[in-house]
Amino acid sequence: MGNVQSSLPTYYNADPTNEAYTHSLSSYVDLASSAIGAKLIRASNERFGAAANLIKPDAPSSQDGKLDAWVTRRHNPEADWAVVRLGSAGTVAGFDIDTRGLDGEHASQVSIQGCLAPESSAVDSHGDVDGAEWEELLPEVDISANSHHLLALWTPTKNPFNFVRITLHPDGGVSRLRILGTVAVSSDSEGEVDLASVNAGARVVHVSDEKLGAKENLILPGRATAASRETRGWKTRRSRSDDHSDWAIVRLGEPGFLTRIELDTLFYDGDQPVSASVQACYTEMENPERDSECFWYQIVPRTELNGNKLHKVDVTLNDVPFSHIKLVIHPDGGISRLRAFGQRVKEIEEE
Repeated sequence: MGNVQSSLPTYYNADPTNEAYTHSLSSYVDLASSAIGAKLIRASNERFGAAANLIKPDAPSSQDGKLDAWVTRRHNPEADWAVVRLGSAGTVAGFDIDTRGLDGEHASQVSIQGCLAPESSAVDSHGDVDGAEWEELLPEVDISANSHHLLALWTPTKNPFNFVRITLHPDGGVSRLRILGTVAVSSDSEGEVDLASVNAGARVVHVSDEKLGAKENLILPGRATAASRETRGWKTRRSRSDDHSDWAIVRLGEPGFLTRIELDTLFYDGDQPVSASVQACYTEMENPERDSECFWYQIVPRTELNGNKLHKVDVTLNDVPFSHIKLVIHPDGGISRLRAFGQRVKEIEEE
């Protein structure tokens, strides 16, 4: 009978209600966020809104009548496009195409392509990356006004990508573009590295509370900035109890021998925790709480924290490999960044 090409869709709607708190894409990293280093490289047209708005980490807003979105001119005879270099190369699991704030100005349809190319590659006037071929990630899909479109691939890509091109058919606007996936761990760096960085493949797998600041902020690159409240740090609600504690569990990008922990309270002065401690364990599971045999070692004793300060603490157990760390804060409060410096296990084994 010969080969028959499947007509089954490659994606599904991960949140048909547009209201789910968690969904099948919740645990993935937004590779297209400027918070982890993504850059808008080039766009075909930005007549009514800058394409750089696509990669802002904060939610779209409407102020002084300005569109917080990428919006192109009308009556385009072809299609408009924007090329983004991702913050880290990674495999792709799905997309969040956000049109909130756009009603009547949103695009009718969008499609997304990806490629892997040197970071310094130029983009020409047709939206092509020098020396690379685009691969379809998402075919043309209809989008609606004022909505999240959480579209998950039935099977995440096997190959990593570091450039994506979103195309509007034929024109219009999109407020935010999230490329949700898994960072492809690079072995280029040697020696001591921050194994708890999102760019190293780390992921915050579970927290006790994130009422006032998202857990993902803990492992963002660089120090927090005043420009974006959305990425300022991880912050929990007031506990009203002196013996309370909150915690966050981070899966390191790779197992490693840890040497130093850094706790940064920048922008938290008066609402930082009174103190914090750090534990570590080794497990093959994503979430250590599901491993009944996983044992937590204390690697940083309970340490008093000051506001607006970078605290550097040496690890007390640096000859044991760990895959996860657990930050425990007493009793509650905010931490802007968490760093876990060390050397990868496989790098030691290769020496």
